[in-house]
Amino acid sequence: MTDVLLDTNILIYALDKGNPFHHDAVTLISDPSLNFFIATKNISEYFAVCSKLGIPLPKAYGFYLQVCQNTQILYPDHQSLSVFEQLLQKYQPTGNRVYDMEIVSVAIVHQIPEVAKVNVKDFSGISEIKVRPIR
Repeated sequence: MTDVLLDTNILIYALDKGNPFHHDAVTLISDPSLNFFIATKNISEYFAVCSKLGIPLPKAYGFYLQVCQNTQILYPDHQSLSVFEQLLQKYQPTGNRVYDMEIVSVAIVHQIPEVAKVNVKDFSGISEIKVRPIR
């Protein structure tokens, strides 16, 4: 089985039936050959995006609980902070890409080799992680 960290956009698209990536996101998170992980940063980002999209909290929270049944939550720690600092120095990210570096640092420390997402350019050029595009 392959370990895959789910990026926030996968969660949003799997929840939003009207999104053009909905089917692909649901197919991915239903794949029994994959072990799924999410970082706490993805969880807070998920709820922030849901609130911006006007998705009612009970709906967002209910879906979150469903996802958690098949997903292991990863937490940052001192080691991931050290890796994050190294990634900042190496890639010198700006804006939202800083958040991506934190997510990558947590994946690296937990030895998760892949991140699944739609917008693969968010992680382009980061040699420490493989991106699994859903489309």
